[in-house]
Amino acid sequence: MSMEAYPKTHLKIALATACCLLVMITTLPEKQAPEISRVPVSLSILPHEIDRHFVEPVEPVAEAIDEPLKPTQTRITIKSGDSLSAIFSRAGLSAGELQRVMELGKSVAVLKRIIPGKTLVFEIDPSGQLITLNYEETPLKHLVITRKGEHFQSYWQEAEAETLISYGSASITSDHPSLYHAGKAAGLSDALIMKLSYVFQWDISFALDLRQGDSFSVLFEDIYVDGEKVKEGEILAAQFNNMGKVYTAVRYVDSAGRQDYFAPDGSSLRKAFLRDPVHFSHVSSSFNLKRLHPIHNRVMPHRGIDYAANTGTPVLAAGDGKVSGARQNNASGRYVVIQHGEQYTTKYLHLSAFAQGIRSGSTVKQGQVIGYVGASGWATAPHLHYEFLVDGVHRNPRTVKLPDAQPIPKVELDRFVLSTQTLLARLNSVAGNTNLALLETPNRSR
Repeated sequence: MSMEAYPKTHLKIALATACCLLVMITTLPEKQAPEISRVPVSLSILPHEIDRHFVEPVEPVAEAIDEPLKPTQTRITIKSGDSLSAIFSRAGLSAGELQRVMELGKSVAVLKRIIPGKTLVFEIDPSGQLITLNYEETPLKHLVITRKGEHFQSYWQEAEAETLISYGSASITSDHPSLYHAGKAAGLSDALIMKLSYVFQWDISFALDLRQGDSFSVLFEDIYVDGEKVKEGEILAAQFNNMGKVYTAVRYVDSAGRQDYFAPDGSSLRKAFLRDPVHFSHVSSSFNLKRLHPIHNRVMPHRGIDYAANTGTPVLAAGDGKVSGARQNNASGRYVVIQHGEQYTTKYLHLSAFAQGIRSGSTVKQGQVIGYVGASGWATAPHLHYEFLVDGVHRNPRTVKLPDAQPIPKVELDRFVLSTQTLLARLNSVAGNTNLALLETPNRSR
């Protein structure tokens, strides 16, 4: 339909409506935006607003503080061939520090005889100066050197020790045919086995007299420092059953402070001569006046005993006396002759070397080292040929009657019995009921 045909009345109405709408829009008031609050807002978080499951506390950052350097401690084990100057150098110390230490003189003389295997502990400040030096001469005795200004001072420090009594028992068997092997099987140390051989060395030849079934028991001291065993002390009592004969020894310190070993009746175990001048050896040739000589292959009297042992094994003086000869010849090699008073003479042949100070005219004590086993002269292997003469006549060292030493004086006898009876009772308990004692009694007691 065309505009001309559209009713005029309708057009007038539409036009009037449009005008009204336009007037209304232009006359309405403008809507203002809400005013923004200018009040400051805190950004802090209140404690109750923190989720403690997810927020971890932050450690405050400490200021860096330069702490002073601390002294260092250096422990050096002494090696074979080490000198004190080389050790100080390894520790980073100057020769001047060593010189100031040695200026202490006699109080530090032990440092001139340092022993391989022992340790020196140095405490050194950051500037390289020595503060303290500790040398362990024994587990119970330490030399301590401390700085005092530009110099040093020294003192000996004794460790506090605890002494306990231990025991051991063993038998000579085919598997353990010697004192040494039996002792090791019983858990005894080399040093203790040697001490045990010294206790009975006047009555028992450990190279000749041991038989299967022989047995021994020993009570001895164990020394502890801070709960740790550092060494074994003295043998307190011992018993040896040798070829059916029982030898018992107990240690006694008399009123003058002298100590020795005695039988339970107070008689001395000491004799004027030792049975064997070489410990832990074996007899390769006995006393035999009709022996066939191994080199010359003809009958030649063997007027002594041959003890086979490793070259360098110490040879001991059988008794107190004076060296009447320390020489060398083709047959005997290096040999020593000792005169014991007017009646007795002992001879020691085929030595590899003489001990220091052994020469004609020297005075020697029983048990003193006079030389070392070797194979000098007419010898096919290292051994000691030992001779024993009474009034110039050769006697068998194994069977010759040896004079006894003095017993406990009568004035000391009551004191001896009182001080040794507890040890002897304990020894008899161990030796007489060994299996029961080992099962029911700890092997260490106060």
